[in-house]
Amino acid sequence: MQKRDHVLSQAATLLLIGAHLRGEAAAAGPATAPSARTARTARSAAPEILPASDLRRLAFPRLAAGPTRFRPETLQRIAGVRFATERAAMPSRSEQRTASASVRQAASAFYRNTSHETAAALLEVSLRHPNELVRVTAAASYVPVTTDPALALAILERGARSPDTLTRDVAATALGRLDPRSPALAPLLEPRRRRSGRPRSRTALLVHGTWGRTASWWQPPNGDFWSYYHGQVDATLYGAADRFEWSGGYSDAARALAGNDLHPWVDGHALDGLDLIGHSHGGSVIMLANHAGTHIGRMILLSCPVHWPKYTPDFMRVARVISIRVHMDLVILADGGGQRFNHPQIEEHVLPIWFDHSATHDPVNWQQNNVPVML
Repeated sequence: MQKRDHVLSQAATLLLIGAHLRGEAAAAGPATAPSARTARTARSAAPEILPASDLRRLAFPRLAAGPTRFRPETLQRIAGVRFATERAAMPSRSEQRTASASVRQAASAFYRNTSHETAAALLEVSLRHPNELVRVTAAASYVPVTTDPALALAILERGARSPDTLTRDVAATALGRLDPRSPALAPLLEPRRRRSGRPRSRTALLVHGTWGRTASWWQPPNGDFWSYYHGQVDATLYGAADRFEWSGGYSDAARALAGNDLHPWVDGHALDGLDLIGHSHGGSVIMLANHAGTHIGRMILLSCPVHWPKYTPDFMRVARVISIRVHMDLVILADGGGQRFNHPQIEEHVLPIWFDHSATHDPVNWQQNNVPVML
């Protein structure tokens, strides 16, 4: 296994600990048989929170939910380590060496004797890991199990400024759940509109997700995914200067405001019936606009967290719903949403890719996996 793959597996394990301790794994299990699914209504379809097949692939053990909190010193004693009482978001080299040497032992103890104590001890050691993604995912799961969350919150605040997109998105999403007013999130919400001289188009629109307002991938004319989709999938993808964007805030209110704004945007441009392609919670925004009255041709959801029934399509106003995602998405784990829909009117496609939330808007992945034929 390559080093990056190993880091991603570690990160998934740490986020899964948090998901189980918070009780989000209660709905995990095999998908319902298709014959039974077809009889369900949109209201009763339960998503796959943590797909059982993915959990088996990761060999994650059973871990009961529980609110138990531990003192950091207690967890260090359980793990057989001792860190300095003075804590910083960036661990010292000595702490990184200690953590690197101890994390395998802590992980072995967790898998050998799975309990709240061994799980929390693994998180404690991982807070000082040399890799920032590992530190961030440990911090995301650590806050609910500790009496002292200061270090974990500092790690998440630092991670929200990471140049690595996956690390930044996991950190910001976890911080948005735990401390939505954190000043560290503000830079991710600032508008940074890129100019575009393209004419108005008639059939499709990209909607970015949480923290995505300043990202370039969705913006015309040079964003890599916008350029690919426009050139290879749909030449009428909207690219004019007044394209739709929203705050990208991590809250139900921010998404509700965006959905309420998207509906009149579509109406005002006389584009009712267009295709809407949304990444992450951009898909939630699209679903809210759909319920507000927007008629949609194809609703294409890329790495969309499942929060059923809070965010659902209005199947009376959409021709097709297509969901494209990866296995065990780390950002969705941090978000606490379901990993997959489980509804007969939603076409679910899981790419042979693990963990990477941004993979579904990567042109290379679309080409290698022939995603356009799924549409």
